[in-house]
Amino acid sequence: MDLHRLRCFIKIVEEGSVSRAAEAMNMTQPPLSIMMGKLEKELKVSLFDRSGRRLTLTRDGEFLYQRGKELIASTENMVKELSEHNDGLRGTVTAGCITSANLFIIPDAVKKLREEAPNIVMRVKEGNSSFVLNELRNHKIDIGIVRTIFEAEDLHISTLLTEPLLLALPPGHPLLEKKSISIADLRNEKFILPTSSHGSGIAEEIMEACHNSGFTPNVIYWGTEVFPMLFMVMKGVGISFAPYNFSRIHWPELPNLVPLAEPKLETKLSLVTLQNHYQPSTVVRFLDITREVARGLQP
Repeated sequence: MDLHRLRCFIKIVEEGSVSRAAEAMNMTQPPLSIMMGKLEKELKVSLFDRSGRRLTLTRDGEFLYQRGKELIASTENMVKELSEHNDGLRGTVTAGCITSANLFIIPDAVKKLREEAPNIVMRVKEGNSSFVLNELRNHKIDIGIVRTIFEAEDLHISTLLTEPLLLALPPGHPLLEKKSISIADLRNEKFILPTSSHGSGIAEEIMEACHNSGFTPNVIYWGTEVFPMLFMVMKGVGISFAPYNFSRIHWPELPNLVPLAEPKLETKLSLVTLQNHYQPSTVVRFLDITREVARGLQP
């Protein structure tokens, strides 16, 4: 099979039309259409349903799109492996991660990687868990670091870091005078919580703890990032929660972060890679370094 034609086919599917794919590849539409005709002739199947105005795939087209992406990724990995074999440890590692991982893990991991393998270039894409997992499944990143809890047959998921959840209280809050704070003490508070984009996360754990203590929290704000929520706490809007490592940041703009005595709430960062997928030695080295850095951050 002509891999160039396969790449063009995949581009057409992802762009949603032949014209947009041609523009993205800096070519005109007619040659691309001819190329797809030759691909269909080569494979002896129809890849597109041309009966409607919109471009849709046949079942054969859907099959080729999924397997074609795997084939292209496998081919690219083979080229990387040959390059490493001939030239030594060099290349690019692309990671996708949530903000907290980009704050506390990636900087030290990149520093250590530069010391041990200066010919490896690091590329990082930051976003929520859904974004990271989508990029991973589309072979746009090598590894992902997320906080939400989930299961997936196509992914290998391992715990990278487990840390306590700390309570964020506004300046002068009466609970700051208590030696021991339980979740029941928060019954009358206004809660500022993070939304989980995929699976179960911090908010679900807090909601469950509140329900187990006999009340439903008064959630006045659902956010996506920890820092904006902590700034809102600082302004007295409500209370919130943050992973332990945020207490390492000593900014006067951040509120007090105190432990909960009951129950002991924890949150986990997970390392995610594609199941049964070849990992170049550059990625394997970065995974090892990432795990080493995470062990040093364990409370």
